[in-house]
Amino acid sequence: MKRGETIIWDWNGTLLDDVDICIECINRMLDVRGRNRITKEAYLKLFRFPVIDFYTDLGFDFTTENFDVLSNEYITHYTGIESQSSLQDGALNLLKNFHTNHIYQIVLSAMEQRILTRSVKKHNIHHYFREIVGTRNFYGHGKLELAQQYIKRSSLSPCKITMLGDTIHDHEVAKALGCHCVLISCGHQPYEKLKQTGGRVEKNLAALFDLITIS
Repeated sequence: MKRGETIIWDWNGTLLDDVDICIECINRMLDVRGRNRITKEAYLKLFRFPVIDFYTDLGFDFTTENFDVLSNEYITHYTGIESQSSLQDGALNLLKNFHTNHIYQIVLSAMEQRILTRSVKKHNIHHYFREIVGTRNFYGHGKLELAQQYIKRSSLSPCKITMLGDTIHDHEVAKALGCHCVLISCGHQPYEKLKQTGGRVEKNLAALFDLITIS
């Protein structure tokens, strides 16, 4: 990437190492319903978008439960223990290097806007980003539409954007937009699953320093 080009960062699992607390949130919900807890191995195997399909795989029955209510229950757990999360290893150094090399950086996430902004600011990295873009709801969908709206109003050229994420959905969004994409496998989906996209997959953020080129 050269001066003036743009990185669109995913937040959960990409910059923020929150997999363990997400698993704990799910397990608290399973506890209430008298179901067995899931392991990290099972979580990584099953997690996917749309989130409602992931919940269905876990055994939640949406003939008797309301997805919106379930989503709010999850968010209540998440915001209560989010302080236990930290940035991914290498995140701060990579943010600094992109900034030093005049590469624009955006956070774009399916997380609700206020929670997202608060989370980014809590880690004292908000000054690295031109904008922090979240959703208007708690339901974990609409990321493609969010990205399309952002690109349209910012007049960015998709060929000069690289999306950094940790899920197959991030790759799908980038492909739909016509952007470049790099995935990391230290987030919510494992390396083997991410490689199925046919795109570039790295095991950590430290491997992404080669994205910076001197123009």
